[in-house]
Amino acid sequence: MTTGIHSNNNSNNNFKLLKTGIEIAGWNIITQNKPILRSTEKDEWEESLKLNSLPEMIYGNNFIRLSNQKISMIFNAHDALKLCPKESDESIKVSYAKKWQEINKSTFEGTDNNEPKKKYDWTYSTTYKGTIIYNDQTILNETPIELIEATEEQINIEKLKRPVPILFYDDILLYEDELADNGTSILSVKIRVMNDSFFLLLRYYLRVDDVIVRAYDTRIYHEFDKSYLLREFSVKETNFDTIKHLFEKDPSLLTNSDFIVTKLPTVSTKIDKILIK
Repeated sequence: MTTGIHSNNNSNNNFKLLKTGIEIAGWNIITQNKPILRSTEKDEWEESLKLNSLPEMIYGNNFIRLSNQKISMIFNAHDALKLCPKESDESIKVSYAKKWQEINKSTFEGTDNNEPKKKYDWTYSTTYKGTIIYNDQTILNETPIELIEATEEQINIEKLKRPVPILFYDDILLYEDELADNGTSILSVKIRVMNDSFFLLLRYYLRVDDVIVRAYDTRIYHEFDKSYLLREFSVKETNFDTIKHLFEKDPSLLTNSDFIVTKLPTVSTKIDKILIK
């Protein structure tokens, strides 16, 4: 989680560097990195979110906010957890029944017949794509129709690979859980700002050892001379056994989510335009 800033004397867009952000082309981009929530704060969150459990580490005061005169987009842990299922993930249970049930029963539901079982989505899966504030409305994944339209236009990845100066960069954790040593569940968001554009990646990453590996990626890309942002939401997933061979020679790769996600097959992709002018 680092912030990197590089100045560019040949900029076409004037910009102002802030303590934890940047102002450029009518956008105010702010990030915040703070410690994890205290136990008392987690108790308050659990009650307000009506969840039976929360991730071990919640960076509840961390966020990235993008604002211009028309809309704001905020990426934070509280709103992401609002979209977590209240029950255990049946899609995993169906696809990977035997191993999933072993972990679920022995670790998360308890084995004592006299002890009530707490059923909840202990993977903390979320399809959160960011929070939009528009016309005094706060919207999670249900974007108002006048603000969004489907498109076949794709984010220009090759353009993003250009060796251009990065004016601002930050990488922020929102929450993390080690699933009682059965894997990992992480939600993170990072952003980089160039002279002519910005690119944001919000990633929910799940690895349940011997069961499943999954990634929900939301990419936001905006070129400053365009009247819209591109938002791409993709789902990638595979059985753990299909990629297990990747870790046999180098076990350290098991914790390298960036590497693992490149090896996952894409299940679905949806691209929208978010209109901003």
